[in-house]
Amino acid sequence: MVEVPGWVVLNFFTSFLLILLLIFQNKTSRLQSGRKYSAILVCTLILLFSESIGRVGEVHPNECLFLAKIGYYGIFLLDPVDILFAVSYIDCWMANKNSRPRDYFKAAFLAFALINGVMVTISTIFNLRWFYYFENQTYYRGSMFMARAILVMVFIVLLLIYVVVFRNDFMSEYKNMILFLPIFALIGAIMQVFVSSIDTTYAGISLGCLILFFFFQSNDVNMDYLTGVLNRRGLDIKMEEKIKNSQTTGRNFAAIMMDIDNFKTINDTFGHEEGDKAIKAVADIIVLTFDDALAIGRFGGDEFCVITDNVSRIELELKIEHVRERLAKVKQKNGWDDHVDVSCGYEIYNYTQNMSMQEFNEHIDSLMYSQKQEHHMIQSEE
Repeated sequence: MVEVPGWVVLNFFTSFLLILLLIFQNKTSRLQSGRKYSAILVCTLILLFSESIGRVGEVHPNECLFLAKIGYYGIFLLDPVDILFAVSYIDCWMANKNSRPRDYFKAAFLAFALINGVMVTISTIFNLRWFYYFENQTYYRGSMFMARAILVMVFIVLLLIYVVVFRNDFMSEYKNMILFLPIFALIGAIMQVFVSSIDTTYAGISLGCLILFFFFQSNDVNMDYLTGVLNRRGLDIKMEEKIKNSQTTGRNFAAIMMDIDNFKTINDTFGHEEGDKAIKAVADIIVLTFDDALAIGRFGGDEFCVITDNVSRIELELKIEHVRERLAKVKQKNGWDDHVDVSCGYEIYNYTQNMSMQEFNEHIDSLMYSQKQEHHMIQSEE
């Protein structure tokens, strides 16, 4: 009977779990938090792959020592990046208050990841044996291995402190659940240092991600179930937050309202299922075009809203034109009515005018409907 090493079993099931989470995540959420959650999953998968090929290289050094060198370089290079992605993801669930102290935390995490990457690369290229090395086809921990391992754990602890200190900044009612990611990551990292035969760090991160998926990604009350972007409630929260922040800091932002022209023709011609596909297609186009937006949501029906820090009217016009161009290709591919398009209204919020959220929403909505009327007039003249 063949005995399978423990690390093979653990890595297989951890990878399987991460792949399933990635598949389900991509089907449920297109929000910024969803994309950053996916980044954690992908980075952890890459680290697991690196760890696996590194182990194979260790087991078969005569034929595959190069795999061990590649694998361990990937591990030492990228594991702080996984922590950095976790910081970025956690920050998605926080309001803008206390943003400056949080920026210091994020800068420290980024600096550590960059310095680690430079030092690991230099050590590998010049064979300095700082973190790991191979001698007589055997892997050894380097002179700085333990110092770096402790530093990684310190930063995971800091991630836990970061969540605790700023937990009142969380906008979600699941603020306690976010603690599971740093807690499980820390437990896994501690076990890994003292039990080198099985890599528990990534299993800990994966378990934390699993809990977050159930309590955040698949159960976000601010997410539109059909498109995976924000719903009206989520948009209102984001808009209110941006207006308050603008009035406090004096920084303007922009909001765009979009409505699908002649959407009814799709429902009438192809049925409501095709209409749902059209709404999802437009949401995908908007997410792709406004990838740097603060918030993208479905305002209601076939109407969408984008909130962005980009206050350049030229750039906003260009992005809106990109939406129309991409929609034209989708429209042609699916055989929709020639007049299916988007009407848009946008405005830059001026904090000196002290407009309320309702007033600002009504303003950009009226601009959007003015363009919609223009489109209808042009169609009637054709």
